Amino acid sequence: MNEKRLLDTFFEYVQINSETRNEKEMCERVKKDLEELGLRVDVDMIGDKFGSNGFNVYGYLDGDESLEPVILSAHLDTVVPGYEIKPYVKDGRIYSETDTMILASDDKAGVSAIMEAVKTVKEQGLKTRPVEIFFSVGEECGLHGAKNADYSKLKGKMAVVFDMGGDIGTTCYTCPGQTNFEFEIFGKTAHAGIEPEAGVSAIQAAAEGVAHMKLLRVDEETTANIGTFKAEGPTNIVSNYAKVVAEARSTDLAKLEEQEKHMIQVMKDACDKYGAELKYTTARSYNPYKVTPEDNVCQLLEKAYKALGCDIHYVRSGGGCDSNIHHEHGIQSVGIGIGMCKAHTGAENIAVDQLNKTALLVLELIKA
Repeated sequence: MNEKRLLDTFFEYVQINSETRNEKEMCERVKKDLEELGLRVDVDMIGDKFGSNGFNVYGYLDGDESLEPVILSAHLDTVVPGYEIKPYVKDGRIYSETDTMILASDDKAGVSAIMEAVKTVKEQGLKTRPVEIFFSVGEECGLHGAKNADYSKLKGKMAVVFDMGGDIGTTCYTCPGQTNFEFEIFGKTAHAGIEPEAGVSAIQAAAEGVAHMKLLRVDEETTANIGTFKAEGPTNIVSNYAKVVAEARSTDLAKLEEQEKHMIQVMKDACDKYGAELKYTTARSYNPYKVTPEDNVCQLLEKAYKALGCDIHYVRSGGGCDSNIHHEHGIQSVGIGIGMCKAHTGAENIAVDQLNKTALLVLELIKA
């Protein structure tokens, strides 16, 4: 493996602007890089489905057909602000030049490591298992690339997603499912000083509904949060409209469904109490997933970690990733730590050593 080339590739990639829904330049670059390495490459033009100019990129590296294929997965988009990033190295770690800009190690560290491993395979003529590469777009705005992917293009049944914080060895055995809620509460206006009894306060009903919700850390597997509580108007008029936007997450599907029912019911009860009308929508963004150490993808990872002298460390995540969607398509998938720290902030950084170890891990995963 060429560590200098890996670092150079990472620096080049993070300087390509690819904020979520504006990934086209990065998509075209990795497509070109994979083609120049001699891989078969395919794309799906799914950006229009969620307002992106980008596309998912699929790469195929032939290998020993007697071995089970592995899917290497990472995403091409970044959060905002990810424009004109200027990376630099200090004391063995890579940072963005300004603390108002992300570094984009999430997830260009994963993309770069996969690319370096493939380059090494080609240079050294190494034998591999069949490898399928899946670079997605729209991950940061709701896993849209994975949700809209053409899974007929992927034959493998186990995938490793290089898209987590934590050092090499960190392995996410479960990620939560997520449900989004939008509650609209309709009351009745009246003069708040002269005849408030004639009005129905949408704010009062909404506030009581929220007050009765189990929120934040519900239990060790479940969380819920209110993101928006909106109601505007003069103080001398009883408010006739309020809007509440919320989410719930759980690594246990039954608990997620229970939390959904609970949040809807307490809002209904509050509206019924005050005579307000409730309209609401819910949308399951993705379902939870769980793997066990006995699953094939974990066995493959444990063997690769061992070859690098690393112990596997299983953790639970509070956020979703493309693994959640892979599981919905019958693919055993697990997210792993690649050393990124403080992602989505101006303090984001990654150790050069962890970037190198990620590329070495990819090599171990694909070697025959």
